[in-house]
Amino acid sequence: MESQNVEPVEEVISYIESNLSEKLDLSQAAAGVHCSKYHLHRMFSNTVGITIHDYIQRRQLTEAAKLLICSEKFILEIALMAGFESRQAFTDRFRAMYKKPPAKYREQGSF
Repeated sequence: MESQNVEPVEEVISYIESNLSEKLDLSQAAAGVHCSKYHLHRMFSNTVGITIHDYIQRRQLTEAAKLLICSEKFILEIALMAGFESRQAFTDRFRAMYKKPPAKYREQGSF
């Protein structure tokens, strides 16, 4: 990992963490840290090992999983808070990551 890449990557991770409830994409993340999206994409992928899009989605799903266990919010509300436009889109991505649908995950009760 090149040391010159660490600071901008840390900065974009901090930006993403502060804006997880927003519908974020590469362009917004790059604008948030005042960097070219192409340069940021390359730096982030090389440093972290996944794309910014994948990182954002994984973090949003992790926060959603936490809400499923630690809150009584409706699944649709959690899906919208996680930046998804529908319950179905959320369920599909959640199932891909956690190997079970959100309702089943909530039933099992462990984060």
